[in-house]
Amino acid sequence: MTGLLDGRLAVVTAGTAGIGRAVAARFVAEGADVVVTAPRQDELDVVVAELGPRVTGVLNDASDPDDLERLAATVRALGRPVDVLVANAGRDVAATTVVDTTVDQFHRVSDLNFRGTFFTVQRLVPLMRDGGSIVLTASIAAHNGGPGHAVYNATKAAVRSLARTLTAELRDRRIRANAVSPGPTRTATFDAFTEGSDDVEQAVVAQIPVGRVGRPEEVAAAVLFLASDESSFVAGAELVVDGGMSQV
Repeated sequence: MTGLLDGRLAVVTAGTAGIGRAVAARFVAEGADVVVTAPRQDELDVVVAELGPRVTGVLNDASDPDDLERLAATVRALGRPVDVLVANAGRDVAATTVVDTTVDQFHRVSDLNFRGTFFTVQRLVPLMRDGGSIVLTASIAAHNGGPGHAVYNATKAAVRSLARTLTAELRDRRIRANAVSPGPTRTATFDAFTEGSDDVEQAVVAQIPVGRVGRPEEVAAAVLFLASDESSFVAGAELVVDGGMSQV
């Protein structure tokens, strides 16, 4: 049986943990060769060892323009066009009100979440084949205005908006751009948010109609759909994967 991404080359930023790692693993299972990035070599080594020879690890911090240039050079050296780009790198900081947010905190989030996403796409789009697919990781936080996370929320809204602009700008090359917006998902970031508190997690779960937190593999399935020909008539869209949390 052939996979949905047989013979294709995919780049997945922040592909060594959480959603990014689940995406990389699913892409490999569907027949793709995958370039994963992360800012730590030890994490890359583990993922390459676990997922096998079709995975290439590239040391990269998406918030660093020089690193993005090196990523583009590495991908270019592979000698084949990129079929799928998943711009997944992102972070938040501890809950901080707008009036208390420092300049450093602002840049720590915005430089990776939006600037990093924007310039990752800018550097790699010229290396993509016509008819390829871009998937940007946004978040339901782009819509809910949760207090204490203004920069994160706003940058994820910007990421979602970018998918629309890319769809319009790349129409002549038939490159589709879409956003996936996860809700609460069982990752290290979610665990840090709940700080191991059952009460906090239960309060979150109470807002999710499905009655539980999502799994990274469930988000990866949505990313696969957007990356593959299964979504060939989907462009500029946002696929929300949150168990209904933001929908009812």
